[in-house]
Amino acid sequence: MSRHALAVLAFMQAAMAWAAPAHPFSEEDYFSEQPVVLSASRLSQPVNRAPAAVTVITREMIEATGFRHLVDVLRLVPGFVVGWSGGNMPVATHLGLSDAFPHWMQIMVDGRSVYNPAFGQTTWRAIPLMLDDIDRIEVVRGPNAANDGINSLLGTIHIFTRPASATLGGMGEITAGDKRFRELNLRYGVETANGSWRLGLLGREDERHGVALDHASDVQLSFRGDFQPGPGDALMLQAGASRGFGQGGNAGYVFNPDQRTYFLSGYANLRWTRTLGEGREWSLQAHHTFNQNEELARPPDAMSAYLASLVSPVYLDSLNANFRVNGTGIQFNYLDKSAADLRTSMSGEYYLNTIYGPYFLDTDRKVDDRIVRVSGALEWNLTPEWVLHAGAMLEHHSDPEGTHFSPRLALNWLPTPTHAFRAGISHGVSALGLYANHTDIKFVLAGTDATFDQAVLSQALLGGDNLEPEKIDSGELGYLFSEPGWALNLDVRAFHNRIRDMVDPVLRPFPDLMDGYVDVYENVGAIRQTGLEYQLRWQPLRKGWLMLSQSWVDTDDDLGGRYENATPRHTLSLLVAHPIAGVNASLGYYRVGAMRWIVWPDATSGFQHSSPYVSRTNRLDLRLAKDWKTADGHIVAALVIQALLGEEEEAFQYFGQQEFGRRGYLSLKYEFK
Repeated sequence: MSRHALAVLAFMQAAMAWAAPAHPFSEEDYFSEQPVVLSASRLSQPVNRAPAAVTVITREMIEATGFRHLVDVLRLVPGFVVGWSGGNMPVATHLGLSDAFPHWMQIMVDGRSVYNPAFGQTTWRAIPLMLDDIDRIEVVRGPNAANDGINSLLGTIHIFTRPASATLGGMGEITAGDKRFRELNLRYGVETANGSWRLGLLGREDERHGVALDHASDVQLSFRGDFQPGPGDALMLQAGASRGFGQGGNAGYVFNPDQRTYFLSGYANLRWTRTLGEGREWSLQAHHTFNQNEELARPPDAMSAYLASLVSPVYLDSLNANFRVNGTGIQFNYLDKSAADLRTSMSGEYYLNTIYGPYFLDTDRKVDDRIVRVSGALEWNLTPEWVLHAGAMLEHHSDPEGTHFSPRLALNWLPTPTHAFRAGISHGVSALGLYANHTDIKFVLAGTDATFDQAVLSQALLGGDNLEPEKIDSGELGYLFSEPGWALNLDVRAFHNRIRDMVDPVLRPFPDLMDGYVDVYENVGAIRQTGLEYQLRWQPLRKGWLMLSQSWVDTDDDLGGRYENATPRHTLSLLVAHPIAGVNASLGYYRVGAMRWIVWPDATSGFQHSSPYVSRTNRLDLRLAKDWKTADGHIVAALVIQALLGEEEEAFQYFGQQEFGRRGYLSLKYEFK
């Protein structure tokens, strides 16, 4: 950390000591307790009794960061890397493996998966979700396939939104700042005879670096209703839609500075929960999600110029990257917590994922994957000090067809209320998305059939035959320390991962008219990772707190160092908050070691396996906020300055090395009953 950062942190700590009132610690304070989590096994449990390491991000932490994009909040989690391949396409990865389309993390909002089954990644900007509506985020750090199924190879992000009863009344917020950042948030909540509901609207426009392929805008509409139709019954209804524009691309390739994409997404989510008494309950959840992308990409300028200069000029059609994706699911859960020493959960799920994208798939018909899942978990208190966890999921996929078994076993030892130890082993798999199995991207001669059976000038990419899913075998040791008297919680995790059957493009001969080669998706190698990570939550003063996270990862692969180079050896995040003279002040520091992103778009040859540029993060953000109470609510004015240390290198875009420069914005928020 630089001298400037240390100086600011020292000032913050001194100001916290000067401003703190002399009140005793309260054990009811969040930082004085072990947070209760739900996402590790569907059974609510303190983190020191959970079968996996879990990071909890609260509303207070989200507000203190000053972030305006959901994906940036994940910088608080040990080992996470956040990058932007254009103003419209942020990505987040865990433990490196930094791909433009990372498919190793499952992301769920109120129990509904939001990852894109076409490409296996998440279009973060297309999620209709306001930051102000989030109650908390739980991130399972490590394989969680036994609970969340395929795509939970490196972990799961569970986002829980606030109940409608917590957002009654109205809210309006306007934000403006550098890089053309503008945002408007509106929300209104109403209480009814048997519940409550809210409606939210968000409009946003910004640029990341202020260069081409960087401008983006979106409008989001969201609804949530919580109702109690009868004794023991709870009904949650959600719906939302998002419409946006972004320079760059959502389908992978970015060839030209005028490339752009338009997206439309939406969802509906219904969950019915019935409490049976004696610690038993069941829930039935049904949901539908759709994503639509409109994108046209001209062939690379260098390729077009060369072909036009020939004695007999050749012209190419643009690449049509339009696609539609639909996902429908129904899930039944049963929880039994009636016994004092044995708690169980059981789940059955059915999913239908469908993609239509004839211009980059090998068919002009819809491609679908039908998924059936059955899972279960138990928590057995062998003695007051020993807890055994066992869980597994069995799931069947129709494309590619196969049945997968993902087990997990963990043992927790709690010798004292202060110390807890955990040992666990797990196995999981990762879906590549329907894209890897069916992709067929090619440059064709202008005026020919643009879809099938044409003379192909250059075949860029082909899907593989009978691809095996990527698999992980993981072992971990955990230690948790909690001392309410010190208001301190420490979570340490040491782990070893072996990931095999990695799927990557391999150059193979192909009879096209230009170079005679094509990249084909194949199972080609394995990765080994050994690492240590920790997170520390401490509240040294009644109103002052900090959260510190670090990770160290050593990565080795048999693919020429491709994934080793894509994994930073060290990450660090520090968030400190405390009111100073009536102003809520918070400071965030984020550091990511040198790395190179994978599958780097190239203007001439399609893509390279690794970026030629190095990315790293060394960033310091400051937020200052003032709160005024009114007769019926309160007003909050906030100033956020990002990148106080100067430039953050983000070498991910089509134009190569980019820098996230210093910037600021102001926001004014009014909430009323």
